[in-house]
Order: sequence, then structure tokens, then C-alpha cells
Amino acid sequence: MRVKDKVIIVTGASRGIGYAVADKLLSEGAKLVACASNQKNADKAVVALKGSHPNAMILGLGVNNNESKEIEKAVKKVHETFGKIDVLINNAGITTDLSFFDMTEEEFVNVMNVNVTGIFRWCKAVVPIMKDNDGGSIINTSSMVATFGQRSGCSYAASKAAVNGLTKSLAKELGQYGIRVNAVAPGVTKTDMVASIPDKFIDSLAAMTPLGRVGTPKELAGAYVYLASDESTFTNGTIIGVDGGLVM
Repeated sequence: MRVKDKVIIVTGASRGIGYAVADKLLSEGAKLVACASNQKNADKAVVALKGSHPNAMILGLGVNNNESKEIEKAVKKVHETFGKIDVLINNAGITTDLSFFDMTEEEFVNVMNVNVTGIFRWCKAVVPIMKDNDGGSIINTSSMVATFGQRSGCSYAASKAAVNGLTKSLAKELGQYGIRVNAVAPGVTKTDMVASIPDKFIDSLAAMTPLGRVGTPKELAGAYVYLASDESTFTNGTIIGVDGGLVM
């Protein structure tokens, strides 16, 4: 098992990519902390994951990514429960398909706050524990749109470009403490987050992809497992694209 007994926090674990990653990590022996935006969703995720992994150790926590105090409280709970934190997967995020003309400043800032500042908040809470434990792995969820932007939803593209910059900067600063920081940049993936995107746009992206289709959450999970495992101990500051060859 590639991550046996590693204590791994996954934010946004109740659906989509986060749930698939959580499921895969459990199959590889992880002790999992499944975080969602509220306790109800976290509890639902735990029940579902326990259905597939009845003997696994899973802690479900409802945490608001916009609230530093909630994140600090959650991290304290994890540390008290397990005694360490080996891996932090910053996957929680929101998106919008509003055009520049229709988007308000408040809506733009909200996406940046959840997708970028939320990662900063989690790292601020977890890094001291990893530092005291002589290292760890932080994995951020980016996106292909960080590379080439998108016609609408500029806040989402901007936030993911910022995630890439934050990932590389933290990799340089935290590497001296044995803390690796990397990101996974998915292509278009079949999740509820992209449900509002018109089918013709999804079809056009699929046609542009060398593999000729969009991806599934399960196809992304392996990249996260690699970065969480000891197989990646010399991988740092890398953005791994899992997009069927769309960006290259």
C-alpha cells in the first residue's frame, strides 16, 4: 500500500475529484480526514467512503475555507486525533461561468478567497505541524485554465493561475523543511462543477484533446496518490497536468 498509515487531509472531499481522491487514498491504506463545506456533507462522505472501506480510519469535518478560525480548529482536531499530519490536499474550490461584464467585484473576490486564500489558510495551519514532523506533502488542485485562460469565468482562471504561483513559491520556501508542495492541474472532468457549462463547449474541448474525450475523477486520483506517497520524495514545485494532452 503506497500511503499506508499516512494521515491525509482532503478538502472538498464530499464530491467530484475530492471524493475520488479520498476513495483511492483509502484503498492505498491512508488514515483520512474528509473535509467538506459543512458537517452534513462531511458526514455523508464518511458514510459513503465507509461503505467501500469499512475498516478504514476516517474523520469527517465540516470546515468553511473562508474562516481561518474554523481551519485552525479542524487542524487542531486532526493533530489531537492522529498525532501528526503527513499530507494536505487542498482540493476545495468554487467556480462561475459569469462573463467579465456580468461579474461583480464581490463575486470575483469570493472565488479568489475560496480558491487561493483558502489554500493559504490551510497551509498556515498545517505547515508548523509538518515542520515539527520533519516534512510532509502539500498538494493543490489547479486547472488547465491556469495556462490558457477561459472566455467566461475569468475569476476561476485567475484563481488557478494564482494557485500555480503559490504552489511554486511555497515549494521554494518550505523545501528546506522537507515539505514538498506540488499541484495537479485537471483538464475538463465529468463533475457537477462543470454541469453548468454548455455541452457544445465541453464537446469542443473534447475534440481538441488528443485522447478525444473529457476525463473522469477516478482518472485523476492516481496523480494525487503519487504526490502523497514516498515515491515522490524528490518531486517539488511541479504542476502535473492530467488533461488527456490538452495542454502541451
